[in-house]
Amino acid sequence: MSSPWLHRTIAAALAASGLAAWPSSARAYCVVDTCVSSECTKEEIGRKEPGCVTSYYRCDPIETCPSIGCTWGQTCPRPSDKPCTSPPEAKWTCSTVRWKRTCMGYAIHEDGSKYLDFETIRRTVDEAFATWSDVECPGGGKPGFAVQYMGDVSCGDVEYNVQAGNVNVFTLRDTRWPRKPEQIALTTSTFSPSDGEIYNADVEINTACYQLDPAMAPDPDSGDMPEGCASPIRSPHDFQAVVTHEMGHFLGLSHTTAPQATMVTLFNGDEPEFRSLEQDDINGICALFPPADVDPEACNPIPRHGFSPECGAEQVVGCSAGATPGDGGGRAGWIAALGGAAVAAAARRRVKTAAVARDGAGRCGGRS
Repeated sequence: MSSPWLHRTIAAALAASGLAAWPSSARAYCVVDTCVSSECTKEEIGRKEPGCVTSYYRCDPIETCPSIGCTWGQTCPRPSDKPCTSPPEAKWTCSTVRWKRTCMGYAIHEDGSKYLDFETIRRTVDEAFATWSDVECPGGGKPGFAVQYMGDVSCGDVEYNVQAGNVNVFTLRDTRWPRKPEQIALTTSTFSPSDGEIYNADVEINTACYQLDPAMAPDPDSGDMPEGCASPIRSPHDFQAVVTHEMGHFLGLSHTTAPQATMVTLFNGDEPEFRSLEQDDINGICALFPPADVDPEACNPIPRHGFSPECGAEQVVGCSAGATPGDGGGRAGWIAALGGAAVAAAARRRVKTAAVARDGAGRCGGRS
């Protein structure tokens, strides 16, 4: 279920081949800023009325970003069209789109992929997050965040529920790619337009159109072309490099102007090199998560409105489990909560849930 107080954005798409779209001479990590107008009411901002809400790519330094055919108050169709300068009018109040919590959880869709075994998927995602969390920030210390694996889930949809449980899901799409065929992967984030807080991030991997397991070479004579692909031949790409890039988007970074950075718009050249981070990537992640000690065994990764392995439409009253993100309780507490959610989900699968039609998505949270 959507909410007028949320803004859902496609945070990033990694294209198949070619050069970076932005000038190769510039070196600057980028984020997204969301801006609201002081001339609009909260209700108008919630409805995203024209002239009330806008977003743009902000790079450090800002003067390295292009501004092509797009002005303030407009919805810009491509990252290279977004104005990357300060707002021209004092009425705009801008906030960086970022997580305001230091502990996030993720889950993997239970279908996994026929091209990659489940343990490989999980290990690759965990290693990608570790790549971002284990760097040394300028001035010392490591980025102040932790990410925990919350298990496999039945819901592989890209969604954020305001009246049901949630999960930041990692989904591999083997049979159909519902996005642009040139995209290897896509991260979709949901955030508040008022203060930029990220509420949810879902990652989709295009295993329908691209070969991400080097051991499974495509059959050039098959002639089969999955729905959403531009070619029956699945061109190869480095799975770990792709996942590392998408985890950067999950954590809040946008495409950079630095050509050798992992967060570059398009891979070009030796892809395994993009498994590691460049200084530009490190500067970006340390800006979003200033150095701090975060114990991954003690922090609470449960999403807003609770955790549920099921999609919002399949949940009933009492669908979610767990405390709010700000609560403590440690690992044992949220594991017990997840156990309860799993038991409840299994029970619901054994009966007809007529209550879903009656109660909609359930009543498991507020409106934000």
